[in-house]
Amino acid sequence: MRADHRYDILIVGAGHGGAQAAAALRQRKFEGSIAIVGEEPDIPYERPPLSKDYLARKKEFERLLIRPPKFWEEREVAMLTGRRVVSVDVENRQVETEDGDTIGYSELIWAAGGRARRLSCVGHDLAGIHSVRSRSDVDRMTGELDKVTNVAVVGGGYIGLETAAVLAGIGKKVTVIEAQDRVLARVAGVTLSRFYEAEHRAHGVDIRLGQTVGYIDERDGRAAGLRLDTGDALATEMVVVGIGIIPSVEPLLAAGAQGVNGVEVDERGRT
Repeated sequence: MRADHRYDILIVGAGHGGAQAAAALRQRKFEGSIAIVGEEPDIPYERPPLSKDYLARKKEFERLLIRPPKFWEEREVAMLTGRRVVSVDVENRQVETEDGDTIGYSELIWAAGGRARRLSCVGHDLAGIHSVRSRSDVDRMTGELDKVTNVAVVGGGYIGLETAAVLAGIGKKVTVIEAQDRVLARVAGVTLSRFYEAEHRAHGVDIRLGQTVGYIDERDGRAAGLRLDTGDALATEMVVVGIGIIPSVEPLLAAGAQGVNGVEVDERGRT
């Protein structure tokens, strides 16, 4: 099958990594054609503010853009938005998107990041359960907040704690549920963990350590309370899940790249 479009460098992933790769290529005087293909309808934007100023409605989306549209236009970086790559044809040097389009390349840069990990308990797929991974995730959440009083945040990492702080700051009753015996257990020492636990509690956030979600109750298709593995019941109209991501590398592995929870690369980042 012949590719519908072909570029010298095709970057899969319109996040910070993909955007920086394209900008760096032009900065270093690369004159070939470049395209960035991304799942979301938006051009590259910063994700960290999603769980902070954007969720708090203090920053407009346009202020999250890594570069304005004109930047990419002037540097002739094609933005192929709203397209998800589902397979890589190494022999013919092309990728296929979910809608059946094929895009050719001379060199492929994979910067697809990952998707939010979901709960696996009963009720995990109910309405009112959210992640904080994309603009649309946060837009859906903020669209429901006016009708929400109690929020359960599953995961005591950066995303969970930032989200909890914002929601508590706008008057929601927030409970953080963390499976480990302290928050930020994977990225911080004990002293820092205890500091953040105390800060959140001082601002009204209930933190449950060493506990997991047993199941989520349902009412009219929506989350309506949950029960912890300890048997404790929590009132909640919204559940925010921040338990990490799953690397988006399936097309690379299917094409022959090596890896399990990600892909193996050499010292130059090549598969």
